[in-house]
Amino acid sequence: MSYSFLELSEQEWLPTIDIIWEISRQLGYRNVADIAEFWQQVDGFEGFDEHASAAEKMAQLGRYFYRELGYSDAPESWVKSHRILIHEVCVQRTGVPLVLAILLHAAAHRHGLHVQLIDFPGYPLLKYETHGHAHFFDPHTGESVRYEDIVHRFDHLMDGDAQFCWEWAEATPQAALLEAYLTELKQCFMAEARFEKALRCIEMLLVLRPNDPYEIRDRGYLYEELGCQHIAADDYQFFVEQCPDDPSAQLLKLQLENYAGPSHIVH
Repeated sequence: MSYSFLELSEQEWLPTIDIIWEISRQLGYRNVADIAEFWQQVDGFEGFDEHASAAEKMAQLGRYFYRELGYSDAPESWVKSHRILIHEVCVQRTGVPLVLAILLHAAAHRHGLHVQLIDFPGYPLLKYETHGHAHFFDPHTGESVRYEDIVHRFDHLMDGDAQFCWEWAEATPQAALLEAYLTELKQCFMAEARFEKALRCIEMLLVLRPNDPYEIRDRGYLYEELGCQHIAADDYQFFVEQCPDDPSAQLLKLQLENYAGPSHIVH
């Protein structure tokens, strides 16, 4: 299956929201609502107050997005795939922070606010720069975030493994956002034992990260779960050769030694 639409992500020719919407279609969902329905939601915003500052404009849009449209963070402690799939989030108006950030980012651009999306440690942030000053917003709520809170969150999450610098607060490239989205979706599908959809996520990730040994290892696991042991063996062998010092490589070596050969054929 071809995922050529992902090959353009390095040039960022297509809006991120359009690409992620196409991912849902590529995953085989037949009930994907047209993206026009989301734009209809967004276009219900009546506009900014005439004398509003940059920060106030973002706050006004945030109030519309979270209060009037009713978007909210996923309430479950164990997130399911329908809280990540963008077409389902737009219908249910509840999703994980990354998807909320992508949607609010698109809504801001729709209304002329050139907001940047940052895949910050922990969960993403939105940044709006104007007159040399940066304003940060939390995709959980749309509320502004102080610089001190950003640094505190970084220090808490990294636990001394890295020191905060402003490079951490730079806009995330589109390809990296797509990788983050597909990775979250893949992990959910694997946890839900929806192995064929998880496999499609990995195929798309390998367009963005060709020959990534960890994605190929995970692909091998999925092939094994789908009864294709002979194909899984090839992926496991690739991983062992590329990452011999990884702890899982030793286990996979033993597993490869126990394989008797081909068992099933992929259909």
